[in-house]
Amino acid sequence: MEWDLLEKTTFWIDNIELTAADLGQVAAAAAAAMELPAQEVMVVDVRPGLVAFDILRRRVWAEAVAGKEKEILRRLADLPGVTLRPGAAVHSEGVLGLIALEPGEAARVLAESARMARGISQAVARRAMVFASGAEVIAGKIKDTNSPYIIAALEKAGYQASFGGILEDDALAAANRLEGALEEGYGLLITTGGVGAEDKDFSIEAILRLDPEACTPWILKFKPDYNRHHKEGVRIAVGRVGISYLVALPGPHEEARLGCDRLIAGLEQGLETETLAEYIAGALRERWRSVMKEGGHEHGLPGHCH
Repeated sequence: MEWDLLEKTTFWIDNIELTAADLGQVAAAAAAAMELPAQEVMVVDVRPGLVAFDILRRRVWAEAVAGKEKEILRRLADLPGVTLRPGAAVHSEGVLGLIALEPGEAARVLAESARMARGISQAVARRAMVFASGAEVIAGKIKDTNSPYIIAALEKAGYQASFGGILEDDALAAANRLEGALEEGYGLLITTGGVGAEDKDFSIEAILRLDPEACTPWILKFKPDYNRHHKEGVRIAVGRVGISYLVALPGPHEEARLGCDRLIAGLEQGLETETLAEYIAGALRERWRSVMKEGGHEHGLPGHCH
C-alpha cells in the first residue's frame, strides 16, 4: 500500500552524535532500513544531538516505513563516526510519524489502513457522474436524452449516479470539469458527444489531458476534408486516473445507449482499460457495419487504442 507524504517528507533522530561520519553513508543506511534507493534520502541538518533527513519522493510503501525505527537506529549504530545515546529515537510529522511504531502496532495499523482503503475504493467505484457536451445542448437546440438513460442504467446496476452538466466545446475547460469531479471522489465519469471528426469535438482530447495513456479505439475512420471533418474519424476513450475511470461515448442516442450498456457489462466483468475500450468499441463498430451494409457500403475498421 502506497502512502502520500503530503509534503511531510522530513524525519529526525535525537540523542545521536556524529564524529567525522560520512553523511552519504548515514543517509544510505536510513534509506536501506526503509527499502528506499540511497539517492532518495538526504541528510539535511546536523546539530549537537540531532540529525535530520529528507525523503526525496512524495509517495512511499507503507510496509517499508511503518515500525522501522529500531531498524534505522540499528543500521546507523553500525556506522563509523555515529554514536547513539540512551533514548535515541526517530521523530516526524504526518505519515512518517508511523516509523516510530512498534512492529506489532505497525502491522495492526497497516491492516486497518488497508481495510479502510478497500472500503473507500469500493465506495468511490460506485459513484458516477455523467456529462453531456456541445454548444447545441447548451443552447437548447438538442435535447439531452443520453444522460437520463445512462444515469438510470447506472442506478439499476447499483451505482450512485448524478448529472454533471454540459461540457463546453473546449478540451481544457472540459478536462478541468472532469478533474474537479475526480477530486470530489467520483469513480466513474462518462461523457457523451464530442468524439467525432469536427473541429469542435474535444471529449477525447479532454480525457487524454488527464490520462495520456487512455485507450482511444476508432469506431469509424475516413479521410479528413478539413471542411467539416478535421480529424480521421470517430473514436471513443477509456482512461484511468487512480482508481477512477473516464469514458467518452458517442453522442447519437442509439450509440450512447449501446456504449453505456457495454460499459456497465464490462465493468461488472472486471475488464481492464484496454480490454474494456475494445469491448465497447467492438459493439459500436458492428452497429456501423450493419448501417453501412443497409446503405450499400462497407467499412473495415481495425481496432486499436491510439
